[in-house]
Amino acid sequence: MENYAILIAGEYAGGPVSEDMTAVEFPNMDWAKFRCIDPAPGALQRLNTEIFTGWLPNNDSYELAMGANIEWYSDGDTDSEHYFSDIWVPVNQNK
Repeated sequence: MENYAILIAGEYAGGPVSEDMTAVEFPNMDWAKFRCIDPAPGALQRLNTEIFTGWLPNNDSYELAMGANIEWYSDGDTDSEHYFSDIWVPVNQNK
């Protein structure tokens, strides 16, 4: 696989960015969004594996648009069986 980054981000409301952080702006693109409900990080690791070894390589409709994806974490107890998070994968639609 090409160079690949997993980004964990927060909403940027403008203003200065601390020296230990980087503001990354993504171009306008489509995202495949996957909801994960189960304790983290194990559930996210399993979902990432499913996305990149099952869904993406076996999907004729979409291809990876760039070498980064976003993991979104909700507030709450990450050990809870009801904890939810998302994985967003940038995609191009195949024609």
